Amino acid sequence: MNAIAASVAVPSIARVQASGPLQTKEAIHPVPVRVGMTDWNLGQRGDITRIALAREIGLDGIQVSVQYPTDGTPTLRDPGTQAAFKRAALDNGIQICSLAIGNPGKSRMPMHTNPAFAILLIEAVEIAHNLGTNNILLPILGDSHIDMTSQAQVDTFVAMMKEVARYAEKYGVVVGLEDWVSAEDNIRLLDAIGSDYVAVYYDAHNIVPRVKDIYAEPKMLGKRIHQIHVKNANMLLSAPGGRLDWPRLAQEFYEIGYRGWYVLETPSPSKDIVADTRANIEYVKKTFRMPPLH
Repeated sequence: MNAIAASVAVPSIARVQASGPLQTKEAIHPVPVRVGMTDWNLGQRGDITRIALAREIGLDGIQVSVQYPTDGTPTLRDPGTQAAFKRAALDNGIQICSLAIGNPGKSRMPMHTNPAFAILLIEAVEIAHNLGTNNILLPILGDSHIDMTSQAQVDTFVAMMKEVARYAEKYGVVVGLEDWVSAEDNIRLLDAIGSDYVAVYYDAHNIVPRVKDIYAEPKMLGKRIHQIHVKNANMLLSAPGGRLDWPRLAQEFYEIGYRGWYVLETPSPSKDIVADTRANIEYVKKTFRMPPLH
């Protein structure tokens, strides 16, 4: 830089510094928070029309469900249905942020010990890939809750997931465990499985009564959290008196560098799904933020 150029540049820098800190590229163009929603809270599992509703509401994405009816009804297990969902998502500018597994039927339960379900889960990996999403919500709760004091249950689940992980890696899909166990127990499971393609689908609202300190869990799990559900029982997210301090949890997710989707699993307390969901989207975008890209 020559002397004239330097004399011009220095005062301009001084003016910026006098008016405040330099604006980084991340501050000017922050990474956007992406908000999705479950198809069942939009009205119906596996219903392709929920994609257009998601667009009308102003969502960025939708979590769609694969179901297992016994009457031959077409579902996302059908390649034609998969193609139709992918096309509808593209037409509406909505991303399929994840694939949720619906109840596979009593004969395939519990999910963590039944050989039939292992086959369905590998099939779901292919379905997710065909839909263009890299996340599966695997609900290991309710009738499939793992008793972590039972070494037989843990060993069976780990053995199954080691094999599923090979397929998940091949297709670039992460299987997220939504469960009722603590961060410590999730780490125990994931360490035993030993694959980056099996992670945690984190739903703090579900497990807050079951763990010691919900606000310590994100730091413990770190990069193992692949996607997050957000809800406040039957209320709007902004309503007081819920189980969680969402602003506090939002800060925890920010500090671990989480950059994934925030997926609403929220009802419509006023029965106006558009207005209620828009209010919840606004709350998420105001409360949560993405860490800058490095």
